[in-house]
Amino acid sequence: MKILLFGGAGQLGHELKKRAADLEFEVVSPVTKEVDITEADQVMKVVASARADVVINSAAYTAVDKAEEEPEKAFRINRDGAKNIALACAKHSSRFIHVSTDYVFDGLLGSPLSEFDPVNPVSVYGRSKWEGEEAIREVLGESALIVRTQALYGVKGVNFVHTMLKLMGEREVIKVVDDQWVSPTWAGWLAEALLDCARLPVGGTLHGSCEGAVSWYDFALEIRALSARHFEGRRQAMIEPTTADALARPAKRPVYSAFDTTKMRQVLGRAPMKWREGLVAFLGELDIR
Repeated sequence: MKILLFGGAGQLGHELKKRAADLEFEVVSPVTKEVDITEADQVMKVVASARADVVINSAAYTAVDKAEEEPEKAFRINRDGAKNIALACAKHSSRFIHVSTDYVFDGLLGSPLSEFDPVNPVSVYGRSKWEGEEAIREVLGESALIVRTQALYGVKGVNFVHTMLKLMGEREVIKVVDDQWVSPTWAGWLAEALLDCARLPVGGTLHGSCEGAVSWYDFALEIRALSARHFEGRRQAMIEPTTADALARPAKRPVYSAFDTTKMRQVLGRAPMKWREGLVAFLGELDIR
């Protein structure tokens, strides 16, 4: 099976390429200088020449706070870029798998979110991703597969785990919010799930995260505990709770955006990895445990 991958240089794209090779997928992944997804003509040419069975889009504008200052750029990539790929897939009869986010929700429901819960993005980033989803549905309907994920971390790129490990070696105290809850997701697990979905005749929307809910503060504590041996003989920062209001970041975040992964479990025929198991596997990859 041949996959055309947009966003191959990112943390999820890196894991997709790594695991696709092991599973005998053929992957074509153009770099940004070769194709800009905001340029419809470029996208159309790449999709036409690749003749891929499945197109996966993990490319996105993900600078959540900066998006508040440059919304045009966020919408150009997350909405218009997604639509360009969908149009190319429609013309050349390729399946489309698109990666979206929990930020399409406000998280005020207070319980694990299913694919059927109403969306209400509270940030520019969240709105741009939601409008990207809608643009894909307008072009491809339910034949496209939109997989929402969250709190993603992997070897490549900037993410919460890398940031905590860095700050724990630099600071005496780190303040982390304890009033927002997520399902932390290891990119290695998500990549395998997406590749499994590529083999399956599934469309619509899926919530693809590791299983379970935890506050960012408790997640940070777990990172600290599991990496303690790595810092043996050195000072390791203390982690203190704070609130989202006290932190006052430019963009609002969902309050409780942990996912109900029932549908993903049904599609894959197995339960998603527990979030703590994902963290253990990731730290093992980094040789930090």
